[in-house]
Amino acid sequence: MAASVFSAPRQAQGAIAGINITPLVDVMLVLLVIFMVTMPIRSAALTLDLPRATPERPLPRPEPVVVQVQADGSVLLDGVRVELPALAAELRAQHAQAPQATLSLDSNGDAEYRAFAVALAAARNAGYRDIAIRR
Repeated sequence: MAASVFSAPRQAQGAIAGINITPLVDVMLVLLVIFMVTMPIRSAALTLDLPRATPERPLPRPEPVVVQVQADGSVLLDGVRVELPALAAELRAQHAQAPQATLSLDSNGDAEYRAFAVALAAARNAGYRDIAIRR
């Protein structure tokens, strides 16, 4: 028996153990064509008439109130010596005049902690929320 010219070789007649990726490539090419067609439509610019925001001028902040606790336990309020019991009333008066002002609480390295804590409590009770502490 003669072998037919059109018959496959013996090795090709068995089952194929590999994955056929032809359908996968076909699907990917179709998706590529779809994305190539739709992307120019999606990337068209939109003309919008948006309202313009007017730049707000920041309000000028008042000068910070400076409280300095000295090494001997005395307190200076803007350079003027103030007794600790009167500090709270003075800070309330200054806070009423400039509620947006910040308070700078400076402490000498040798100052008593008690005097520093009293000055900080007086500032908080007077209404100051922006307090810068320096040591």
